[in-house]
Amino acid sequence: MMSGSSIIFLAAIAQLLIACDVDAFTNQSSSRRALLKTTALNARPRQRKPWSERERQTILSRNGEHFKFDRMRGDIEFGSSSRIQTILDGADENAVKRWLSDDKQIAMSIWDPKLIKEVEPKVYRLKCMTLMFVTIQLAPHVDVRMYEEGQGSMFKLESVAFDPNIQILPGIGVSADQLGILIDVVGELYPSRDGKGVDGKIGFVTKGELPPPMRLLPEQALKSSLSTINRTITNFAIDNFQRGARSKFQEFLLSERTAQ
Repeated sequence: MMSGSSIIFLAAIAQLLIACDVDAFTNQSSSRRALLKTTALNARPRQRKPWSERERQTILSRNGEHFKFDRMRGDIEFGSSSRIQTILDGADENAVKRWLSDDKQIAMSIWDPKLIKEVEPKVYRLKCMTLMFVTIQLAPHVDVRMYEEGQGSMFKLESVAFDPNIQILPGIGVSADQLGILIDVVGELYPSRDGKGVDGKIGFVTKGELPPPMRLLPEQALKSSLSTINRTITNFAIDNFQRGARSKFQEFLLSERTAQ
């Protein structure tokens, strides 16, 4: 007999294979919220062990989407790594380095300002878009440490904690531990070779454990459905950064001129 968590996860994935309905966090339908009458499992965000450079490069060295599935064990892993290139008006290498030395400026450029907040010095909580299913909703957030090295020569980010923020129908208990959900985010930015913008990469990996019935699903069906999530998150992050970086860099230049 399947456990309650397996049944919920089965229903979620089955619905995902049919359709993935993704909304921006701030545009959730009030009627959906009223009908769902969800109960959030607001446990303390799970902490991640410190990153090694090898772990960072494993994700950043990939190009495009990543998928790994062990049918016997039920382990599944998916994500995406993408290059970021943005031209900044009025930029030169020194100005870009000074800008990359300000973690708050970069943090507010990377993500939608309404979906990010500083939770401790140099650590920012990024709220992701909401994934809606029949009886389950995920609205994850990831705590990301952001810091610079070499006086602006390199800006790094890496996840330090996460919460899948599972919301379900009342009376059904599911936790991140039961579903085996793990979320990793890593990235780096540096001045472009010509000094007129920034280059870099950003990548994420989500891991989980499929219950036995789900391990029988065709691998291609799983890849196709998870690819939708990969593209949605990647496009959201890159689009927000390109818009935010141009705007925040202009604010940064103006503040420097005003301070002179």
